[in-house]
Amino acid sequence: MDTKTKLVHAAIAVFKKYGLEQTKVSDIVKEAGLAQGTFYLYFPSKLAIMPSIAQDMIAKMEKQLKLSVNPQAPLREQLNQLVDALFITIGKYRDVLAFLYTGLSQSKDITKWETLYAPIYNWLTAFLVKHRQQLRPQLQAQHTARILLGCIEEAAEQVYLFNQVNPETIALQKQETCLFIAAALGVSMD
Repeated sequence: MDTKTKLVHAAIAVFKKYGLEQTKVSDIVKEAGLAQGTFYLYFPSKLAIMPSIAQDMIAKMEKQLKLSVNPQAPLREQLNQLVDALFITIGKYRDVLAFLYTGLSQSKDITKWETLYAPIYNWLTAFLVKHRQQLRPQLQAQHTARILLGCIEEAAEQVYLFNQVNPETIALQKQETCLFIAAALGVSMD
């Protein structure tokens, strides 16, 4: 593992343990087993590590999508798998996402969010283009990919970040999200 990755993983562990406000750069480098000056070779401040943490989370999300969505399955099933993949990732990393959103909003790095999400937007755009014949005719794949991700993320965050995690609520939220997306895309409900 390279030094920057060590710092990112250490930062995630320390932020989870102490929270964003209480964490110091010295805590991060101690966790990484590195000298404090090493941190500043990669990041000018504690909050400057947030885009790298976001990249790590987006890579996890993309990996889960690729593992979960079976390209041989019918489109309706693939949509359900897509929703499930994003719910899984957000549920599994909900604590990381909570401090990540806070950290990004406290820095000017929030403007990098759209750029950081490019791999997911590209994956979703390709998914929509591949299934264009089965979707509503006027669909604009690039724009719809952004809306689709926003919709699924918000639905998952409502149950994982803002509520007590309740399996029944999660299942209902996933089901409604799948139905909503299928209807919005013009996918047959059969």
